Amino acid sequence: MGGRLGRVGAYALLERLGRGGMGEVYLAANRRGEQVAVKMLRDPLGDDPDARLRLEREVRALRRVESPYVAQVLDADLSGDRPYLVMEHIAGETLLDAVRRRGPLPECELITLAQDLATALAITHAAGVVHRDLKPANVLMGVDGPVLIDFGIAQVLDATRLTMTGTFLGTPGYSAPELFADETVGQPADVHAWAATVAFAATGRPTFGRGTVESQMYAILHGQADLAGVPAALLPLIRAALHRDPARRPTAAVLADRLALLARASAEPAPTPTLASAPVTRRRRRAAQKEHVRHAAKEERRPGRSATEERAARRSGTALPAEARPDGVRGLPRGSATLLVLALLAVPCVVASLVYPLATFAITGTLVVLTRALWSGHCLVRKRESPRARGLLRVLTFPLTLAGSLVSAVAWPGLPAAAVAFAALWLTAGARLEPEWWTQAVPVTVAGVAFGIVTGWIIGREVERVGARVPELRREGLRALAVLGGFVALCAAAVRAVAFFV
Repeated sequence: MGGRLGRVGAYALLERLGRGGMGEVYLAANRRGEQVAVKMLRDPLGDDPDARLRLEREVRALRRVESPYVAQVLDADLSGDRPYLVMEHIAGETLLDAVRRRGPLPECELITLAQDLATALAITHAAGVVHRDLKPANVLMGVDGPVLIDFGIAQVLDATRLTMTGTFLGTPGYSAPELFADETVGQPADVHAWAATVAFAATGRPTFGRGTVESQMYAILHGQADLAGVPAALLPLIRAALHRDPARRPTAAVLADRLALLARASAEPAPTPTLASAPVTRRRRRAAQKEHVRHAAKEERRPGRSATEERAARRSGTALPAEARPDGVRGLPRGSATLLVLALLAVPCVVASLVYPLATFAITGTLVVLTRALWSGHCLVRKRESPRARGLLRVLTFPLTLAGSLVSAVAWPGLPAAAVAFAALWLTAGARLEPEWWTQAVPVTVAGVAFGIVTGWIIGREVERVGARVPELRREGLRALAVLGGFVALCAAAVRAVAFFV
């Protein structure tokens, strides 16, 4: 069979379907006459070795993903002068063309699209792949639903980043703010792009405006999304997915699970064939993978999971985001109860600081050491399978972790915090220290405030870094405990200020 545009390997090129940043995509036919899509890297290849490496990475990434939501890789030849990739051909127009032609999608259809795209991301994330260029032009509206295409800049999470400084790979209007802020780019970036894509399908307008690249980047970095016209049912999920902090965005699996509930509520149930009698089609595999993602999202909310289950959830890309997880370390109360207990604890601490100003330093230091001991003890035993074994080991190893935390806290954050506190004490005392400086309530109180703020800031950032590596670590109680010393010092300073003026 001859191709109008020539041949590439065993494939006859029939029609050019489009041109992208990495190359061109052609409709082609194999020797059996079956239609496929051939993606060819653009010339020149010889002086662009990174382009070949990106294509090799694309192939490895796509072969990790087996899903009806992603165009399947059928063949590849990366050794020639013009490497090419052969994928299944999905008949249909892109989401961009569909919205331009028909206008914004109806709410019921929009919810189904949002759920399908979230499920697609959950599956690709489970394979360790970040798409990094999700946008309406890269969503094909096939007969059985949307299919993600063009993973040309997708990066496997465990691979070295190839992008040179100053080089941007992606589409500005659908990129996450961390791409512009030189921050770590991971799965949350795809969730941000998901929200921008769904908002476009709901309104027919680019979510961050039609202006210059610079103006779109500014709007993204400052959260200026145009969400007028997005259905109220989808607004909370889209706003959460557009959060500036990647750690506070929901995962794709959580989005898919919540959208499944919306889809059932907004659409009449349609009769579907049973799995025993239905043919193995793309539609059937979609239903099975949707059910799997919903189950994974429900499992991650189940309390008392073992460490093995937690690790499996993280590998599958379904770890709950920070705002959806119960926060605090086991043993500390959760949510508002945590704040209530710490507030009650702060009262006697404030009284002690008023009577003995130096007590502020002891209180802050104790809380810092306790915070570090709690999270380090959690990390020490988290690989144990049994919850009972983890609890017992945490109790048995607590003296060891407490001693280690005490020693380490003297150096960090003890030394920098003490230096800042001394400077505050010296300046407040009039650039000189009296022989009995510890009896001067005001300078000591100011120094205590500085000491508490510095230690709270350092330990708070420490908790966030550890929490990013250990998703099951509950951080709200730890953060509150870390800043309690500074809060006590501020309260004591406020009481002294009121007493002075009254």
